[in-house]
This record gives sequence, C-alpha cells and structure tokens, in this order.
Amino acid sequence: MTQEISDLSKKQLEMEINRVALKMKEHFHGDLPKIKHFVRVYTLAKTIGELEKLPEEEQENLELAAVVHDIDGVERIPTLREILDSCGVEPDTAMRVCQIVENKDNYEHIASLDHQIFTEALMIVRFKEESTPADEIVRIAEKRFITNYGKIFLKRAFDV
Repeated sequence: MTQEISDLSKKQLEMEINRVALKMKEHFHGDLPKIKHFVRVYTLAKTIGELEKLPEEEQENLELAAVVHDIDGVERIPTLREILDSCGVEPDTAMRVCQIVENKDNYEHIASLDHQIFTEALMIVRFKEESTPADEIVRIAEKRFITNYGKIFLKRAFDV
C-alpha cells in the first residue's frame, strides 16, 4: 500500500513538472537556447537530487525551480507565481520555488539542500554554456560545491 502511494505521488509530481515545463516552453515562445538551458539544468538538478536522496518535498522544490529559474524581467516573481498557480502547484511549494529562483545567484545565503543542489546544477550548466576556463571552475568549485554528486558531475563534465 505504501509503495502504491509513493508511486502515485511520484506520478503526480511528474505530471506537475511536465505541465510547468510546457508553460515555460510557451513563455519562451520557441526560444530554443532558453528551452535547452532550462532542460539541462532541470535534468542535472533532478538527477543530483535523486542521488542525494532529497526528501520528496525538497525534490519537488528543486525540480520546479530548475524548470522555471530563467524567467527574467521586472515582473519575474509575479510571472513565476502565475505560471505555478496555473499549473496547480500548491501555494507553499510555489512560495519556496520563488525563494530559490529569487536567490539563484546569491551564493552566500544558501540555507537548504534543494537550493544548494539547484545552484550546483545551474553552475555546471553555465560553465559548459559559457566555456568557463578550468582554473576558474576549480576556484569556484572549491568554495561553492558541497554535495557529493554535484562534485562528481562537475569532475566528470570538466575533468577537474
């Protein structure tokens, strides 16, 4: 019975993430580089979160933040809330996702593992997309990477 409940909640989470991803694709109006970026961040964040065995609620926060993190502009958070609300995301979850996204480049105040994993996944993808030099990756990684699997993915991606 417990396994059935867990399987059902995982299926519901996947459906929720898919609805939000579809909304993001519509939001970006076919901007392929932006879509590819959020898919890369999402895939890596999801994988690291699962390997680090995040609790289900934090995994949901992580995955949603990874999908929606690239919304920009002055009205970023209201737009983000509208997208999450329209996809049926619970208000508490939406609030947490907004906090992670709002602080996506604030590395000094990471207070939770979902935020840390999101940040590591985002940095790895940015390093790759921006062709960051190896010495800079090493310098940043020493200060910012704390999860075992974030470090493993970083090492495998850049051989550092």
